[in-house]
Amino acid sequence: MTPGLTRLVDLLTLEKVEPDRFRGSGSADDGVDATFGGHFLGQAVAAAQETVDDDRRIHSLHAYFLRGGEPGVPFDLDVDRVRDGRSFCTRRVRTTQGGGKLQFELLASFSVEEEGAVLDPEPPPGFAGLPDPESLPTYHELMSSQDPVPLPEPWAFREMGVDVRTVNAPWAPSGVFDQGGIRIWIRAEDALPDDPRLHASLLAYQSDESLADCVAAPFGATWGTPGVVFVSLDHALWYHRPFRMDEWLFVDQEPITVGRARGRAAATVWNTSGEMVASFTQEALLRLAE
Repeated sequence: MTPGLTRLVDLLTLEKVEPDRFRGSGSADDGVDATFGGHFLGQAVAAAQETVDDDRRIHSLHAYFLRGGEPGVPFDLDVDRVRDGRSFCTRRVRTTQGGGKLQFELLASFSVEEEGAVLDPEPPPGFAGLPDPESLPTYHELMSSQDPVPLPEPWAFREMGVDVRTVNAPWAPSGVFDQGGIRIWIRAEDALPDDPRLHASLLAYQSDESLADCVAAPFGATWGTPGVVFVSLDHALWYHRPFRMDEWLFVDQEPITVGRARGRAAATVWNTSGEMVASFTQEALLRLAE
């Protein structure tokens, strides 16, 4: 695997301290004196999955970002086995740091795989005409072409582990899509093990990468804009169909509403066959400079 992907997989591979207690590595290169929200999400999903039987797959999560996190300091993750039923089970994960205050809390639901009725939604507008992801510049190439760089440089030029090819964004030549939408292709930088739990953790990590930017984009801002206060508040993610993070996925993101210093954005995730494999949403604090 590439160095960036190796680092990301290591970040999502937790040390088991006790049966329901895990330790995860601290954050780095997030561009702020806090922790990237996807770091919390990915590690918490990994911890929850360690406490369920192999026949259970995560199908949803709901989470709150409570404090920012201190870069470089490991996280402790405690899993509460809320319920174990015949078809579903529920886990609560609480993330703390340095023996201190609660940083993050997640509630996740798991189910056994079942056959049932199927309703396939139509792909997003223009899906059939999307540019081939490998025809688009890499994230590093795109950021290197900007003057000034629109995001903090430690973040913009870090080894990501996930190959992001941008179709629409404030920092892309094409600009945003329909009132601030950010649309990207994503794929792990190298082949991954055939482990659905790893792929689920990786998508949770990646789901926070640019979703909240959609609420700032209509105002000509990003989370790196001077004077902007921009903090993720909560996050929900649903896993609809099997997928692999080492195959191209299209992430269609859009702002839903902004008001009273908060904004919500939503996203759907599609495989190359036009099947929706996941969806997620997030609310963020947004305070713009005068």
